[in-house]
Amino acid sequence: MFPLKRMLSMREAAEYVGITPRRLRSLRLVGAGPHAAMRHARKAMFRIEDLDEYVDGLYRRANISHTEQARQRTEWRGRLAALPDDARARLSDSFMQIVTRDELLEKGANRGFRVLFLGGLCLIFLSHTPLIWRL
Repeated sequence: MFPLKRMLSMREAAEYVGITPRRLRSLRLVGAGPHAAMRHARKAMFRIEDLDEYVDGLYRRANISHTEQARQRTEWRGRLAALPDDARARLSDSFMQIVTRDELLEKGANRGFRVLFLGGLCLIFLSHTPLIWRL
């Protein structure tokens, strides 16, 4: 099979996983989510194998068996297939939304605290600089 046929765009990858494209972009921003195989300027492409591995990891983390995972994923793909193309982007899998929200909060809180800490250090440094007092 041609390698690019196994690649999905950001919108298609989000649909495949069961989350919104905005959630997938947020996950990538904080360093979580599936690994992007190819990046062209602002476009990221994802391998189907990487997406399957990411979803499998989320189900393992939630301690859900492979048979239940297969049942839920089949049900999700069936719901997706029944919808027209324009309605697919608005639909999301509730389980995947919950699990990715937890991952987003876990990774995002760590990054957020680092930004706040560095911002506080800069504020302390600038507040003790005599040049600022003259302005």
